[in-house]
Amino acid sequence: MQQENNHYFVYIFGGEPGNNNLQIGTADNLQKHLQHTRQQASHLPDKLVYYEHYDYEAMALAREKHIKESTPNDTRRLIESMNPNWLDLSDLL
Repeated sequence: MQQENNHYFVYIFGGEPGNNNLQIGTADNLQKHLQHTRQQASHLPDKLVYYEHYDYEAMALAREKHIKESTPNDTRRLIESMNPNWLDLSDLL
C-alpha cells in the first residue's frame, strides 16, 4: 500500500510589489514545481513570494481557490503579511 504524501503547498510566484503578474497554484512538491517553472516557463514569474503548507490536498485546493477569488489588493496584503519585501523564499524550502 502506497503512503499518502501529506505535503501540499499553496504558492504565489510573483515579481516586484505592485506588479499584478502573479501565479497562484498548488503543488505537492514545491521545490520540484519551482525548478520546473524556472526551466520550462520563462514567461511566468518565478520568484516564490508566498506559500502555505497543508496536510490535505482538498484543503490546499480550497485555499488556492479562495486566494484566486480575492482582490489584487487582498492578495498583495497576504503576501506582505509573510514577506513584506517580496523576497524570493525558495531558499527556505
